[in-house]
Amino acid sequence: MMVLKWLRQTKKLVFFRQSELDQHLLAAVKAELDRQPGLSFSGLCKEALHQLLLSNHSYPSQPSTDKRIESLEAQLLSVEQRFFAQEKNRLERLEAQLAQLSLQVVHLAGSGSAVPSFPQLVSDDVHYAEEVEEVPEDPVLARLSGLIDDF
Repeated sequence: MMVLKWLRQTKKLVFFRQSELDQHLLAAVKAELDRQPGLSFSGLCKEALHQLLLSNHSYPSQPSTDKRIESLEAQLLSVEQRFFAQEKNRLERLEAQLAQLSLQVVHLAGSGSAVPSFPQLVSDDVHYAEEVEEVPEDPVLARLSGLIDDF
């Protein structure tokens, strides 16, 4: 006659001593069994042992690794957001300086025809300062520029 291994039952005894710790544990067991009337002491022991021995030792790194990966991803996202915000602010400052320099070049050149064209670095959403009126040519500067050209 063949007896299957899974049909065999192994019974183990659990002793609760009169110590305060054991009695506290026994009270907790009784409370849990009252809370879950369909659960037997054997089932409770198996469940507790499974959680303690198998869950903690079979796959110890999986939950902590997943949480750590999530934490690292959140940190990376935060760093990326700060980096892009800083770069955006830096680019906006550079564009404002470029616009200011363009206006100064127009002002120094004295005429609209000598304005160099600057390629736009970013999208068309950036608005530059208002156009500067054309300044009439100063006769003293005109004579000095002629002397400088001859020099």
